[in-house]
Amino acid sequence: MPTPSIEKINARARSLNKKILLGDATDERIIRAAEIVIAQKMARVEFLGDPELIKEQLSRIAPSLINIPIWSALTFPETDVLVSQYYESRKSKISDLDSARSEVHNDPLLFGALLVNSGLFDGLVAGSLSTTASVIRAALHGIGLAQSVRSLSSMFLLDFPALNEFRKEPMTFAFADCAVIPEPDAHQLADIAISTAQTYKQLTDNTPCVAMLSFSTKGSASTDSTKRVTLATEIVREREYDLIIDGELQFDAAFVPSVAARKASDSPVEGNANVFIFPNLDSGNIGYKIAERLGMGQAIGPILQGLAKPMNDLSRGANVDDIVTMIAVTAVQG
Repeated sequence: MPTPSIEKINARARSLNKKILLGDATDERIIRAAEIVIAQKMARVEFLGDPELIKEQLSRIAPSLINIPIWSALTFPETDVLVSQYYESRKSKISDLDSARSEVHNDPLLFGALLVNSGLFDGLVAGSLSTTASVIRAALHGIGLAQSVRSLSSMFLLDFPALNEFRKEPMTFAFADCAVIPEPDAHQLADIAISTAQTYKQLTDNTPCVAMLSFSTKGSASTDSTKRVTLATEIVREREYDLIIDGELQFDAAFVPSVAARKASDSPVEGNANVFIFPNLDSGNIGYKIAERLGMGQAIGPILQGLAKPMNDLSRGANVDDIVTMIAVTAVQG
């Protein structure tokens, strides 16, 4: 059963009526997810890829979807316009227009990202058959980063039932970065914190309260790592002065009010964090998997953030429900 947070995201997606492009559309899971999304009116979806192969799959799996448009660089009449725009945006990295045309014609995800960037779609979901590297490369080259953001990153939403005496109600938390940047510097950590707070607010409508996590709380240890977390916190405060944020904080000082009162009595977080920023990818990925498996949280993600327009990557092990949720997330992000 969908969690309350997923239900809320699905409801918001229905109200927005966004247009989402689906890559890897020969995958039966993508087609089944499209059926659900259309039936529940979460978004308007169309397919990206080889029209003949996709139509063959649709005729076998979901004949009712056979008339949904299928987008391909080889058949779209305005592909040359997209190629020219792509070349102009990256001509410092691409030798000539023919090379740009070759890239767009040979990379369906790049073509799809350019369709999103042009405004023809509100977002793109892919990755059930494609690698994460392919999805991220297409997103960065075809869409690019949002203004004031230097780094693409990712976050997971984790849904929990009432946990303990510190969290008596069902809660949704954000964990970042758990999938993209292995060793972020202070400016990248600041980008991750700002982007995650924005994504958390966008998807849950809750006010973000951000903890910059460390093995140290407020100077109890001093290492290059703790100094980086502290500097990142200062950078965020300069850029987003209204955001509730503190660091460096150990997890208990960020999560348990009584511990926060002892270890960080002047912290604006006060042990009530709902957005947790990990110092590196090791700790973030390990942390969310422990929370998911031992804490019985439901993880939604990774959700890409920092792009100018939404594009999300699916795990190649994603099931149909996972794909439906990520389509709804992308619609809300758009």
